[in-house]
Amino acid sequence: MIRSWTSVVARLPFWRLLLYSAAVSTLFFAGSLALGFSQGRVWSTLSLIGTSIVLEAQPAAAASIPLGFDPPTGAGISILANMIAVPILMVGMRHVMHRFRFVRKRMEKAEALSRKYGKYGVWVLAPLCPLLGAYACLAIGSVLRWHPLRVLSAVVIGMVGSTFVIAYGGFALLRLFHV
Repeated sequence: MIRSWTSVVARLPFWRLLLYSAAVSTLFFAGSLALGFSQGRVWSTLSLIGTSIVLEAQPAAAASIPLGFDPPTGAGISILANMIAVPILMVGMRHVMHRFRFVRKRMEKAEALSRKYGKYGVWVLAPLCPLLGAYACLAIGSVLRWHPLRVLSAVVIGMVGSTFVIAYGGFALLRLFHV
């Protein structure tokens, strides 16, 4: 019998989910660190990672240009570093919704409103991600109780697209005004 991913995750204890999410976050951190170190920029990489975690991927992509990164590397570091907090946030939001009764009751009301748009409405998060940020879009998707993988997919699509546009646009502007 094949079980769905959500039914397997729902039965895992919170500490195990938190451990898995910390491991995935560590992999995102190691990937962004390795990508930056491949360019030979230690302090610039750490600065970009911190910017991406605190301010989101889009401002970090803009900051990668003055730090001397080429557009694909700067966008890649920004995206991977922004994804560091995402697994822990998703597990934390899931835990809060299941653990606290008053939150769960409010979520049921929100779910009744969003059930109609759940399958295709989640894709509105892709264009909202550059404006609101990945963390806010994940929270919106969790509050509306949309499928977590669809929410994550929409957020990642919006974040990756906008980050590459910002990185390449900033690089093009730099080349345009640099004589």
